Amino acid sequence: MSMIDMLRPSAGKQASHAEFVAFLADDESAAIVQRYVAQRMLPHAHVARGNVDLAIEFLQKLERAPLQLLIDVSGSDTPLSELARLADACEPSVEVYVVGGKNDVGLYRSLLQLGVRDYLVKPLTVDLLMRMLGKSEPLQQARTGKVITLLGTRGGVGVSTIATHLGRYLANVSQRRVALVDLNLHGGTVNILLGLDSNNGLTDVLQNVQRLDTQYMERTLVAHSSRLFVLSAELDFEQAFPLRAGAAAELINVLKQHFHYVLVDAPPPGLCHGELTEEALTQSKVVYVVADRSVHSARNIARLVRYAGNRENEPVVSLLLNQPAPVSAAHVASADLADACRRAVLQELPYDALSVATAENLGEALAAKSTFGLAIARLADDLSGTAQKPQALSRWRQLLKRGG
Repeated sequence: MSMIDMLRPSAGKQASHAEFVAFLADDESAAIVQRYVAQRMLPHAHVARGNVDLAIEFLQKLERAPLQLLIDVSGSDTPLSELARLADACEPSVEVYVVGGKNDVGLYRSLLQLGVRDYLVKPLTVDLLMRMLGKSEPLQQARTGKVITLLGTRGGVGVSTIATHLGRYLANVSQRRVALVDLNLHGGTVNILLGLDSNNGLTDVLQNVQRLDTQYMERTLVAHSSRLFVLSAELDFEQAFPLRAGAAAELINVLKQHFHYVLVDAPPPGLCHGELTEEALTQSKVVYVVADRSVHSARNIARLVRYAGNRENEPVVSLLLNQPAPVSAAHVASADLADACRRAVLQELPYDALSVATAENLGEALAAKSTFGLAIARLADDLSGTAQKPQALSRWRQLLKRGG
């Protein structure tokens, strides 16, 4: 078997992790990269012939993201659009290097805006790879994951339910790495909804944010799957917890460098440890204010929207209208509620008590035909900016049925 044959990925075996991954368009470049791997003595490397599509497929099957990714776009007619798809599938922490066939300053600048670390022009040499990929100086990370904070107008409107099932969908169907952070230090419901026990990891990392590297995260975050992780706490009700100012903001800032999505289940401001919510909002790109059709919610929506949006980071604040109880004539009409608070409703989530309660009690996914689950799928579409295809919905139903 030749060296090039060895570089081609086998059909039946997939590595669970690789620290260095490279997909090249031609045999000569692949051989050069393989020599670079040998000289650097990289223990976990995957070098193969391929394009962006094969790279995305490979990354989605890895249990852990690589440290570096080298991708060849020399044969592509639309390199920027292909790399934009790769950026969406690639964790923010991955250093991405692009190989091209021409020295194009405009392309180089566009690649930097996508978060690419550097651009290498063919022909490749081992010395060039050593100089460009072996850099030790840290560079400012241009690409980070999206932080979404969910706030309720009052208790019981379904914030944790929405956050948890949205996290499931983004991890299982959208194939993204998701961190679910439950900021209720005395025991939220995210763990219960996922059928997990809390290890008090949240209080641990809040005291040791400066130590939060990849290995520390793997020990501290509770894994629901290879793509969905939970950070929570369950302190005794009488137990006080001293908070250092800025710790929560630092924590979320680190998490968004390692996850595509960081979903924060935040308690309403003004409650115990309300500073956690305050700091989460300063890191958020999107804020969902969750309300029900009650006068209580109607009175709080405008205040919460103003509170959440009054930040230097200027998050996009949207209103979600959930229906946790059966609809009755006593409820405020959706149109009247939107008019009263002068805020359009982004999406209404339907009353689906049987599916939601069953999933909560069993710690499982929603039932296959759950109307609430389909509403979550539409919310995820809005969040990611993608149009839901029929086959994707079918896949979601299959995953729900399996309890994925």
